[in-house]
Amino acid sequence: MKKNVLILGSTGSIGKSTLEVIDNNDNFNVVSLVAKNQKDLLLEQANKFNASNVYLSNESFSSAEQSKHLNLNLFKDLDALIDDKDIEIVVAAISGLIGVDSILKAIQAGKKILIANKEPIVVAGKILMSEAKKSGAEIIPIDSEHCAIHQCLSKLEKKDIKSITLTCSGGPFWGQSRNDLDKISYKEAKKHPVWNMGEKNLIDSATLMNKALEIIEARWLFDINPEKIKVLIHPQSIIHGIVENIDGSSLASMSAPDMKICIAYGLGYPDKIDSSAKFLNLLEQEKLEFFDPKDTDFPSLEFAYRSLEGDDTIPAAMNAANEIAVSYFLNNKVKFNSIFDSVDYTMDIFEGRPSQYDLNLQDLLEVDKEAKKIATDFLSKS
Repeated sequence: MKKNVLILGSTGSIGKSTLEVIDNNDNFNVVSLVAKNQKDLLLEQANKFNASNVYLSNESFSSAEQSKHLNLNLFKDLDALIDDKDIEIVVAAISGLIGVDSILKAIQAGKKILIANKEPIVVAGKILMSEAKKSGAEIIPIDSEHCAIHQCLSKLEKKDIKSITLTCSGGPFWGQSRNDLDKISYKEAKKHPVWNMGEKNLIDSATLMNKALEIIEARWLFDINPEKIKVLIHPQSIIHGIVENIDGSSLASMSAPDMKICIAYGLGYPDKIDSSAKFLNLLEQEKLEFFDPKDTDFPSLEFAYRSLEGDDTIPAAMNAANEIAVSYFLNNKVKFNSIFDSVDYTMDIFEGRPSQYDLNLQDLLEVDKEAKKIATDFLSKS
Protein backbone atom coordinates (compact mmCIF):
# COMPACT_ATOMS: atom_id res chain seq x y z
CA MET A 1 0.00 0.00 0.00
CA LYS A 2 1.36 3.41 -0.98
CA LYS A 3 2.35 5.86 1.77
CA ASN A 4 1.30 9.50 1.56
CA VAL A 5 4.07 12.10 1.77
CA LEU A 6 4.24 15.82 2.58
CA ILE A 7 7.48 17.63 1.72
CA LEU A 8 8.35 20.82 3.61
CA GLY A 9 10.80 22.65 1.34
CA SER A 10 10.20 20.79 -1.92
CA THR A 11 11.99 23.37 -4.10
CA GLY A 12 15.29 23.18 -2.16
CA SER A 13 18.11 20.71 -2.79
CA ILE A 14 16.86 18.11 -0.27
CA GLY A 15 13.28 18.49 -1.49
CA LYS A 16 14.34 17.97 -5.11
CA SER A 17 16.39 14.91 -4.15
CA THR A 18 13.43 13.51 -2.21
CA LEU A 19 11.25 13.79 -5.31
CA GLU A 20 13.96 12.06 -7.36
CA VAL A 21 13.95 9.12 -4.95
CA ILE A 22 10.16 8.94 -4.94
CA ASP A 23 10.16 9.06 -8.75
CA ASN A 24 12.13 5.78 -8.73
CA ASN A 25 9.77 4.01 -6.35
CA ASP A 26 6.12 3.05 -6.70
CA ASN A 27 5.20 2.89 -3.02
CA PHE A 28 4.73 6.60 -2.26
CA ASN A 29 2.13 9.26 -3.09
CA VAL A 30 3.25 12.89 -3.05
CA VAL A 31 0.15 14.50 -1.56
CA SER A 32 1.36 17.93 -0.37
CA LEU A 33 4.24 20.23 -1.30
CA VAL A 34 5.37 23.26 0.69
CA ALA A 35 7.87 25.94 -0.35
CA LYS A 36 8.99 29.41 0.65
CA ASN A 37 8.93 30.80 -2.90
CA GLN A 38 9.78 29.54 -6.44
CA LYS A 39 6.10 29.36 -7.33
CA ASP A 40 6.63 28.09 -10.88
CA LEU A 41 8.84 25.21 -9.77
CA LEU A 42 6.39 24.29 -7.00
CA LEU A 43 3.50 24.09 -9.46
CA GLU A 44 5.65 22.12 -11.90
CA GLN A 45 6.48 19.61 -9.14
CA ALA A 46 2.83 19.35 -8.13
CA ASN A 47 1.74 18.62 -11.68
CA LYS A 48 4.47 16.04 -12.29
CA PHE A 49 3.75 14.10 -9.09
CA ASN A 50 -0.03 14.64 -9.08
CA ALA A 51 0.10 16.35 -5.68
CA SER A 52 -3.26 17.46 -4.33
CA ASN A 53 -2.10 20.35 -2.15
CA VAL A 54 0.50 23.11 -2.35
CA TYR A 55 1.47 25.91 0.05
CA LEU A 56 3.69 28.97 -0.45
CA SER A 57 4.86 30.89 2.61
CA ASN A 58 6.37 33.98 0.93
CA GLU A 59 4.24 34.34 -2.20
CA SER A 60 0.56 34.16 -3.06
CA PHE A 61 -1.32 32.69 -5.98
CA SER A 62 -3.14 35.04 -8.32
CA SER A 63 -6.76 34.45 -9.27
CA ALA A 64 -5.59 33.52 -12.78
CA GLU A 65 -3.27 30.86 -11.34
CA GLN A 66 -6.04 29.55 -9.15
CA SER A 67 -8.29 29.23 -12.19
CA LYS A 68 -5.55 27.52 -14.19
CA HIS A 69 -4.81 24.93 -11.49
CA LEU A 70 -8.30 23.86 -10.45
CA ASN A 71 -6.98 20.37 -9.71
CA LEU A 72 -4.80 21.77 -6.89
CA ASN A 73 -5.77 22.93 -3.43
CA LEU A 74 -3.77 26.15 -3.00
CA PHE A 75 -3.60 26.11 0.77
CA LYS A 76 -3.27 29.17 2.99
CA ASP A 77 -3.06 27.22 6.26
CA LEU A 78 0.10 25.15 6.73
CA ASP A 79 -1.10 23.62 10.00
CA ALA A 80 -4.10 22.15 8.19
CA LEU A 81 -1.78 20.42 5.73
CA ILE A 82 0.33 18.91 8.50
CA ASP A 83 -2.76 17.81 10.46
CA ASP A 84 -4.09 15.92 7.43
CA LYS A 85 -4.78 12.42 8.77
CA ASP A 86 -3.95 10.88 5.39
CA ILE A 87 -0.34 12.10 5.57
CA GLU A 88 1.96 9.41 6.96
CA ILE A 89 5.44 10.80 6.18
CA VAL A 90 6.61 14.40 6.57
CA VAL A 91 9.97 15.31 5.03
CA ALA A 92 11.38 18.36 6.84
CA ALA A 93 13.72 19.91 4.30
CA ILE A 94 13.31 23.59 5.21
CA SER A 95 16.66 25.16 6.03
CA GLY A 96 17.31 26.89 9.34
CA LEU A 97 15.03 27.16 12.35
CA ILE A 98 11.97 28.48 10.53
CA GLY A 99 10.42 25.04 10.14
CA VAL A 100 10.57 24.09 13.82
CA ASP A 101 6.88 24.88 14.47
CA SER A 102 5.84 22.64 11.59
CA ILE A 103 8.11 19.85 12.78
CA LEU A 104 6.64 20.05 16.28
CA LYS A 105 3.14 19.98 14.80
CA ALA A 106 3.98 16.88 12.75
CA ILE A 107 5.49 15.19 15.81
CA GLN A 108 2.43 15.92 17.92
CA ALA A 109 0.29 14.45 15.13
CA GLY A 110 2.28 11.21 15.41
CA LYS A 111 3.73 11.26 11.89
CA LYS A 112 6.93 9.68 10.62
CA ILE A 113 9.25 12.69 10.25
CA LEU A 114 12.42 12.76 8.16
CA ILE A 115 14.58 15.65 9.40
CA ALA A 116 17.28 17.01 7.10
CA ASN A 117 18.18 20.28 8.84
CA LYS A 118 20.05 20.49 12.11
CA GLU A 119 18.76 23.68 13.69
CA PRO A 120 15.40 22.45 15.04
CA ILE A 121 17.06 19.60 16.96
CA VAL A 122 19.97 21.81 18.08
CA VAL A 123 17.65 24.47 19.52
CA ALA A 124 14.68 22.38 20.65
CA GLY A 125 15.87 18.77 20.62
CA LYS A 126 14.81 18.07 24.20
CA ILE A 127 11.27 19.29 23.47
CA LEU A 128 10.92 17.55 20.10
CA MET A 129 12.17 14.17 21.32
CA SER A 130 10.00 14.37 24.43
CA GLU A 131 6.92 15.10 22.31
CA ALA A 132 7.80 12.21 19.99
CA LYS A 133 7.75 9.82 22.94
CA LYS A 134 4.31 11.05 23.91
CA SER A 135 2.77 10.86 20.43
CA GLY A 136 4.60 7.82 19.09
CA ALA A 137 6.02 9.85 16.21
CA GLU A 138 9.07 8.38 14.50
CA ILE A 139 11.96 10.79 13.91
CA ILE A 140 14.54 9.69 11.36
CA PRO A 141 17.52 11.94 10.56
CA ILE A 142 18.43 12.09 6.89
CA ASP A 143 21.64 14.09 7.05
CA SER A 144 24.48 11.68 6.25
CA GLU A 145 26.15 11.36 9.66
CA HIS A 146 23.09 10.93 11.85
CA CYS A 147 21.46 8.69 9.28
CA ALA A 148 24.60 6.52 9.46
CA ILE A 149 24.43 6.37 13.26
CA HIS A 150 20.70 5.59 13.11
CA GLN A 151 21.46 2.61 10.86
CA CYS A 152 24.22 1.34 13.15
CA LEU A 153 22.07 1.69 16.26
CA SER A 154 18.97 0.04 14.83
CA LYS A 155 19.95 -3.46 16.06
CA LEU A 156 21.79 -2.46 19.26
CA GLU A 157 20.82 -2.01 22.89
CA LYS A 158 21.74 1.34 24.42
CA LYS A 159 23.57 -0.39 27.29
CA ASP A 160 26.00 -1.95 24.78
CA ILE A 161 27.18 1.35 23.27
CA LYS A 162 30.55 2.74 24.32
CA SER A 163 30.60 5.73 21.95
CA ILE A 164 29.42 7.10 18.63
CA THR A 165 31.66 8.84 16.11
CA LEU A 166 30.57 11.42 13.56
CA THR A 167 32.93 11.81 10.64
CA CYS A 168 33.81 15.11 9.02
CA SER A 169 35.46 15.89 5.70
CA GLY A 170 37.39 18.75 7.29
CA GLY A 171 36.09 21.24 4.74
CA PRO A 172 38.28 23.26 2.36
CA PHE A 173 40.69 24.51 5.04
CA TRP A 174 41.64 21.30 6.84
CA GLY A 175 45.28 21.48 7.95
CA GLN A 176 45.35 25.27 8.13
CA SER A 177 45.26 27.41 11.26
CA ARG A 178 42.94 30.29 12.05
CA ASN A 179 45.78 32.73 11.45
CA ASP A 180 45.98 31.52 7.84
CA LEU A 181 42.36 32.32 7.12
CA ASP A 182 41.74 35.90 8.14
CA LYS A 183 41.89 37.15 4.55
CA ILE A 184 40.10 34.32 2.74
CA SER A 185 36.96 35.18 0.77
CA TYR A 186 33.52 33.64 0.98
CA LYS A 187 34.10 32.21 -2.51
CA GLU A 188 37.11 30.26 -1.23
CA ALA A 189 35.17 29.11 1.83
CA LYS A 190 32.39 27.71 -0.37
CA LYS A 191 34.70 25.33 -2.25
CA HIS A 192 33.79 22.12 -0.43
CA PRO A 193 36.01 19.16 -1.42
CA VAL A 194 33.21 16.56 -1.40
CA TRP A 195 29.62 17.73 -0.86
CA ASN A 196 27.38 20.04 -2.87
CA MET A 197 25.33 22.02 -0.32
CA GLY A 198 23.61 25.33 0.24
CA GLU A 199 25.72 28.42 1.04
CA LYS A 200 25.09 28.37 4.81
CA ASN A 201 26.06 24.69 5.09
CA LEU A 202 29.18 25.26 2.99
CA ILE A 203 30.45 27.95 5.35
CA ASP A 204 29.51 25.85 8.39
CA SER A 205 31.59 23.05 6.91
CA ALA A 206 34.54 25.39 6.41
CA THR A 207 34.44 26.51 10.07
CA LEU A 208 33.61 22.97 11.35
CA MET A 209 30.47 24.51 12.88
CA ASN A 210 28.50 22.01 10.84
CA LYS A 211 29.99 19.25 12.99
CA ALA A 212 29.48 21.25 16.17
CA LEU A 213 25.77 21.45 15.43
CA GLU A 214 25.76 17.72 14.71
CA ILE A 215 27.28 16.94 18.12
CA ILE A 216 24.37 18.73 19.80
CA GLU A 217 21.90 17.09 17.43
CA ALA A 218 23.31 13.63 18.20
CA ARG A 219 22.99 14.23 21.94
CA TRP A 220 19.19 14.60 21.60
CA LEU A 221 18.46 12.29 18.67
CA PHE A 222 20.14 9.32 20.28
CA ASP A 223 19.76 10.28 23.96
CA ILE A 224 23.49 9.86 24.50
CA ASN A 225 25.80 11.70 26.89
CA PRO A 226 28.05 14.29 25.21
CA GLU A 227 31.25 12.60 26.45
CA LYS A 228 30.30 9.56 24.35
CA ILE A 229 30.09 11.60 21.12
CA LYS A 230 33.32 11.77 19.13
CA VAL A 231 34.41 13.35 15.86
CA LEU A 232 36.95 12.12 13.30
CA ILE A 233 38.20 13.99 10.26
CA HIS A 234 37.73 11.69 7.26
CA PRO A 235 38.47 13.61 4.02
CA GLN A 236 37.12 10.93 1.67
CA SER A 237 33.61 11.03 3.24
CA ILE A 238 32.99 7.31 2.67
CA ILE A 239 32.45 6.27 6.29
CA HIS A 240 29.74 8.54 7.67
CA GLY A 241 29.30 7.25 11.22
CA ILE A 242 30.70 4.67 13.62
CA VAL A 243 29.24 3.05 16.73
CA GLU A 244 31.72 1.50 19.16
CA ASN A 245 30.41 -1.30 21.38
CA ILE A 246 31.52 -2.22 24.88
CA ASP A 247 32.87 -5.56 23.61
CA GLY A 248 35.49 -3.82 21.45
CA SER A 249 33.67 -4.22 18.15
CA SER A 250 32.52 -1.31 16.00
CA LEU A 251 29.86 -0.85 13.35
CA ALA A 252 30.37 1.68 10.56
CA SER A 253 28.02 2.88 7.83
CA MET A 254 29.67 3.40 4.44
CA SER A 255 28.35 4.79 1.18
CA ALA A 256 29.17 7.13 -1.65
CA PRO A 257 28.54 10.75 -0.55
CA ASP A 258 25.00 11.15 -1.91
CA MET A 259 22.05 12.53 0.07
CA LYS A 260 19.60 10.39 -1.91
CA ILE A 261 20.89 7.34 0.00
CA CYS A 262 19.87 8.90 3.33
CA ILE A 263 16.53 10.05 1.94
CA ALA A 264 15.78 6.55 0.64
CA TYR A 265 16.74 5.10 4.03
CA GLY A 266 14.31 7.42 5.81
CA LEU A 267 11.43 6.96 3.37
CA GLY A 268 11.68 3.19 3.35
CA TYR A 269 12.66 2.52 6.97
CA PRO A 270 12.65 -0.18 8.23
CA ASP A 271 12.66 -1.55 4.65
CA LYS A 272 15.19 -0.73 1.93
CA ILE A 273 14.18 1.03 -1.28
CA ASP A 274 15.98 2.16 -4.44
CA SER A 275 17.87 5.43 -3.97
CA SER A 276 19.04 5.71 -7.60
CA ALA A 277 22.46 6.66 -6.16
CA LYS A 278 25.83 5.32 -7.25
CA PHE A 279 26.92 2.17 -5.45
CA LEU A 280 30.14 2.25 -3.46
CA ASN A 281 33.13 0.49 -5.04
CA LEU A 282 35.91 0.19 -2.47
CA LEU A 283 38.37 -0.90 -5.18
CA GLU A 284 38.13 2.64 -6.54
CA GLN A 285 39.22 4.11 -3.20
CA GLU A 286 42.96 4.62 -3.04
CA LYS A 287 42.86 5.23 0.71
CA LEU A 288 40.61 5.99 3.65
CA GLU A 289 42.21 8.51 6.03
CA PHE A 290 41.31 9.60 9.55
CA PHE A 291 42.64 12.52 11.59
CA ASP A 292 42.08 13.98 15.03
CA PRO A 293 40.06 17.23 14.82
CA LYS A 294 42.20 18.57 17.68
CA ASP A 295 44.91 19.03 15.05
CA THR A 296 43.16 22.26 14.07
CA ASP A 297 42.68 25.33 16.25
CA PHE A 298 39.14 26.00 15.04
CA PRO A 299 37.05 26.29 18.24
CA SER A 300 33.71 25.11 16.81
CA LEU A 301 33.71 21.62 18.33
CA GLU A 302 34.68 23.11 21.69
CA PHE A 303 31.65 25.43 21.39
CA ALA A 304 29.39 22.40 21.00
CA TYR A 305 30.61 20.55 24.09
CA ARG A 306 30.64 23.80 26.03
CA SER A 307 27.02 24.51 25.07
CA LEU A 308 25.93 21.08 26.30
CA GLU A 309 27.47 21.81 29.71
CA GLY A 310 25.22 24.84 30.09
CA ASP A 311 21.48 25.37 30.29
CA ASP A 312 18.88 25.12 27.52
CA THR A 313 19.61 28.63 26.23
CA ILE A 314 23.26 28.04 25.28
CA PRO A 315 22.86 25.77 22.20
CA ALA A 316 20.15 28.13 20.91
CA ALA A 317 22.43 31.14 21.42
CA MET A 318 25.35 29.37 19.75
CA ASN A 319 23.26 28.47 16.72
CA ALA A 320 21.76 31.96 16.40
CA ALA A 321 25.11 33.76 16.66
CA ASN A 322 26.60 31.48 14.03
CA GLU A 323 23.68 32.05 11.66
CA ILE A 324 24.08 35.82 11.85
CA ALA A 325 27.87 35.67 11.50
CA VAL A 326 27.69 33.42 8.45
CA SER A 327 25.21 35.81 6.85
CA TYR A 328 27.58 38.74 7.48
CA PHE A 329 30.50 36.78 6.04
CA LEU A 330 28.57 35.75 2.93
CA ASN A 331 27.73 39.42 2.39
CA ASN A 332 31.42 40.32 2.69
CA LYS A 333 30.85 42.40 5.83
CA VAL A 334 33.22 40.58 8.20
CA LYS A 335 36.28 38.35 8.08
CA PHE A 336 36.13 34.55 8.32
CA ASN A 337 37.45 34.47 11.89
CA SER A 338 34.73 36.89 13.01
CA ILE A 339 32.34 33.94 12.85
CA PHE A 340 34.18 32.30 15.77
CA ASP A 341 34.42 35.59 17.66
CA SER A 342 30.70 36.25 17.32
CA VAL A 343 29.71 32.81 18.62
CA ASP A 344 32.13 33.01 21.54
CA TYR A 345 30.95 36.50 22.53
CA THR A 346 27.25 35.60 22.38
CA MET A 347 27.69 32.36 24.31
CA ASP A 348 29.61 34.25 27.00
CA ILE A 349 26.67 36.57 27.58
CA PHE A 350 24.14 33.76 28.00
CA GLU A 351 26.52 31.70 30.13
CA GLY A 352 26.81 34.65 32.52
CA ARG A 353 23.09 34.57 33.33
CA PRO A 354 21.21 32.41 35.87
CA SER A 355 20.56 28.93 34.48
CA GLN A 356 17.25 28.22 32.74
CA TYR A 357 15.95 24.72 32.09
CA ASP A 358 12.75 23.14 30.76
CA LEU A 359 11.96 26.12 28.55
CA ASN A 360 9.12 25.79 26.05
CA LEU A 361 9.50 26.32 22.32
CA GLN A 362 8.40 29.95 22.44
CA ASP A 363 11.00 30.66 25.15
CA LEU A 364 13.71 29.18 22.97
CA LEU A 365 12.58 31.16 19.94
CA GLU A 366 12.89 34.30 22.08
CA VAL A 367 16.43 33.24 22.99
CA ASP A 368 17.15 32.80 19.28
CA LYS A 369 15.84 36.28 18.57
CA GLU A 370 17.82 37.92 21.37
CA ALA A 371 21.03 36.06 20.50
CA LYS A 372 20.75 37.19 16.89
CA LYS A 373 20.45 40.80 18.04
CA ILE A 374 23.49 40.44 20.30
CA ALA A 375 25.53 38.89 17.49
CA THR A 376 24.37 41.56 15.04
CA ASP A 377 25.42 44.36 17.41
CA PHE A 378 28.78 42.69 17.96
CA LEU A 379 29.51 42.20 14.26
CA SER A 380 28.33 45.70 13.34
CA LYS A 381 31.06 47.11 15.60
CA SER A 382 33.81 44.71 14.53
